[in-house]
Amino acid sequence: MLYYIWQGFVGVGNWFIAMAQRISTLDTVLSIALISGAITVVGLIANVILSIRLKASEHRNKIRAERREKMLTPYTQFISIIFDLIMNSKSSKKFTDKELLKSFVEFSKEITLHGSNKVVKKWAKCRNSLVEGNLEPIENMLLLEDILYAIRTDLGIKKKTMRKGDILSLFVNDTQELINKKGSEGKS
Repeated sequence: MLYYIWQGFVGVGNWFIAMAQRISTLDTVLSIALISGAITVVGLIANVILSIRLKASEHRNKIRAERREKMLTPYTQFISIIFDLIMNSKSSKKFTDKELLKSFVEFSKEITLHGSNKVVKKWAKCRNSLVEGNLEPIENMLLLEDILYAIRTDLGIKKKTMRKGDILSLFVNDTQELINKKGSEGKS
């Protein structure tokens, strides 16, 4: 976009040079009036273009902020489900399948409407693997971690130096050893 604006200014500049050569044969007062008028018109056009771009950018930022606010509820709900599952495995009180299913259905409804495409795809993959039961527990946990990374990205938090297992280690002891063990088993 800036390239085209720049090209427009170059074109206007060339037009000014051509006009200046023609105007030089006219009366000085008339020449100054034409040049001043042309500069005013170009300034107004540039001001309108920049104003439109600024308003569009503000509108996009407002929509992103509103969307993040709406995503916060289902994403927080998902984190609660994960913590409840972990606490469930460590306590005597157990989650019923009905309670777990209800939580997953509620989360699925919310992210269908408010979740990013990346989060929806990762959740669908994780949910299907949990239903099919064809993965090892560590692989399912890594799928959950992928969802958490996607959620964080969706909320504007960059992954940067985070690596596989970093978030998972908040929930599971010896995460890196389990990941390394899984990796060494796949190589044999």
